[in-house]
Amino acid sequence: MATTSEDKKPRKALGKGLGALIPTTKSDGEGKTFFSCDVGRIRANRDQPRKSFAQEALEELAASIKQSGLIQPLVVRQLDDGKYELIAGERRWRACQLAGIKEVPVVVKDLSDDDAFVVALIENIQREDLNPLEEAQAYRRLVDEFSHTQQSVAERVGKSRSAVANSLRLLNLSPKIQDMVADGQLSAGHARNLVSMKEEEALELADVMVKHGFSVREAEELVRETKNGTKTKKSSSKSSRYRDDANVRDIAEKLQEALGTKVTLKDLRGKGRIEIHYDDYDVLQAVLERIIDVE
Repeated sequence: MATTSEDKKPRKALGKGLGALIPTTKSDGEGKTFFSCDVGRIRANRDQPRKSFAQEALEELAASIKQSGLIQPLVVRQLDDGKYELIAGERRWRACQLAGIKEVPVVVKDLSDDDAFVVALIENIQREDLNPLEEAQAYRRLVDEFSHTQQSVAERVGKSRSAVANSLRLLNLSPKIQDMVADGQLSAGHARNLVSMKEEEALELADVMVKHGFSVREAEELVRETKNGTKTKKSSSKSSRYRDDANVRDIAEKLQEALGTKVTLKDLRGKGRIEIHYDDYDVLQAVLERIIDVE
């Protein structure tokens, strides 16, 4: 279903937002201005909260910048050696280098290490560029290195204290489960259910959640069963949790044939759900046309 601008809810502003840092137009000589800077005079932020940059996405951004130019200036601070350190805009800076652009617009800000780190964190959160582990690690640095409380971190980044606390809980997980979250195999919601479990048991349950595509609610139920001692040895297998008999498979095959795409049927004692898979919008459109009349 197409959405309009009216359908989209405005995103909550985060802490000391970036609007105050990045002008939308050039100054007429009064106040702050931005100027063109050689990309070679800019270095990456050593405290950048974001650690991974997808190459394919960078190349797409580079192509866009090469075609239309860099619309939004980078935010930097000046270093003692005359060069500049990025505060906000590393992804755009990297893409500009890929595009072969030699000069980029920059705004120079005089910020402390603390403020520079928070601004970089806010930008990444606003752009949804951090995975849950990177976000949690950034909050931990604010607490450990800059002596913030969870409440003050929440205020700086415009989130609730409970959201910050829940994020930090992910750092109590074993490295293997943290990797599963960072890789996107487990969501933060799935992983938080495992924080109170012993490492070996948590790994076992994490594998089950990933293998069988558990929802967060199902993950909560699985952990609760385990803690209560009601989970049988077989309950970590798909066959015990969901029916996987010939009748269920037959129904799934009939649905697949009727809809022309992969269908997964998850039945749990007469209740469950049907998952319809699609690879692109053309497949989705075809499925909709088989289910309902779509113009």
